[in-house]
Order: sequence, then C-alpha cells, then structure tokens
Amino acid sequence: MSSTSRRNLLIVVILLAAVLLALGNVLCHALVVRELTGAAPQASEPGLLAGLIRTVGDSVGQRPQFVWFFTGAPILVGIVLAALIALLYDGAESAPAKTGAGLGDPTTAGALRLLALLQQEGRLIDFLEEDIEPYGDAQIGAAVRAIHSGCRGALHQRMRIERIYPQEDGAAVDVPAGFDAGQVRLTGNVHGEPPFRGVLQHGGWRVASVTLPRSTGVDAAVLAPAEVEVS
Repeated sequence: MSSTSRRNLLIVVILLAAVLLALGNVLCHALVVRELTGAAPQASEPGLLAGLIRTVGDSVGQRPQFVWFFTGAPILVGIVLAALIALLYDGAESAPAKTGAGLGDPTTAGALRLLALLQQEGRLIDFLEEDIEPYGDAQIGAAVRAIHSGCRGALHQRMRIERIYPQEDGAAVDVPAGFDAGQVRLTGNVHGEPPFRGVLQHGGWRVASVTLPRSTGVDAAVLAPAEVEVS
C-alpha cells in the first residue's frame, strides 16, 4: 500500500470514528434526558428505530445546546486529527531524499573532500578496504611507504598541524592551573589541584590552519570516480 493510500485510509477511519462517537453521544444524551424527564416510549411507536428517533428529537427540543456539543465536539476533534495526519504525510513526502545521512551539511562535505584528497594522493581508502591478511609484513611495509608519502603530502598541503606540547615524548612537562581538558588528558596518579608535573606520553596534535578543496559541483559523496579503460 502506498503512502498516499495509507494516509487516505487513516483519515477515513478517523472521520468515521468521530461520526460514530458523535451519534453515540447523542443517543446516550437522549436516553438520559428521557430517564430524567420520566418520558416513556409510547405503545403506538412501530419499533425500536422509530422510538430512538422520537427520543432524540425530544432531547433536541429540550436540551439543544447539549446535543450540539456532544455532536460537534467529536466531529471537530476528528477533523483536526485528520488535518494533522494529512499535513504530516505531506511533509514527509515533500522532504528531499538524501543519498546518505548528513551529506548535505557543509561540514560533512568538507570532510568528504579531504577524504577524497587522501584517496587521490595516497590511495588511503583502497588500502583501508583491502584485506591485508594474505600478505606478508614485507609486502605490507612496501605498500604503506607509498601510502604514507601520498597521504602525508596531501595533509601538509591542506592543513598546518602542530604539536600541543613541542617537547619530545618522555620529557618532563608542567600542566598549569586552568588547563584545557580537551587538549590535555591526565593519566596515572592524579589527585589534588593543578598545577601538575608529569612525563609526556604523547605530545598531541591540533590544527593551526586548514584549507579544504573547494567544491567542484561534483557529488561530495563520490570520493573517487570509477575508472573504466575503453579498448
């Protein structure tokens, strides 16, 4: 069943339920009015249906405002629910389809262009997607040298990366009070308040500047086009 058919069926069910509820409310109200007023069905009435119609007519004549309320409220609610269902389905159908989650986001597009550059210069995706289990360490080492050179050149071409701590790993360093926990992660026997003094396990990296490739109008999700050699 299509989305439009489901929407229409749901709207019909909601409206039908509202009408039935309204009729039930009117009938219940009519019976209550008859009980309160002490009116009894007349013997001359031809049957149950005629008696119900007469009872409803009497209740409308005696308490019209209640009848309109008990009739109108369910139908109004049904119409509102049907309209909301129609709006929700129309909004879902008009939403633009995406080839992947977040591909239209500018930040995501920039990351994809950088990944495409790493693939172009160093075949990074080819290497990561390759099953390297059948190869020996010597074969992998030779492949990694070329990939390392290409990716390193692409990274340095588009980003200026610097160490957070310029000292060599293993050097003694100070962590001042008010340090940025996002840039420095403390390990070991950490207690008390900064400043701290410890041994640098890893100097960390941060980006000083970045220049991503400009969009060329090609789909950002295409990291590397397929190559076909025509004979």
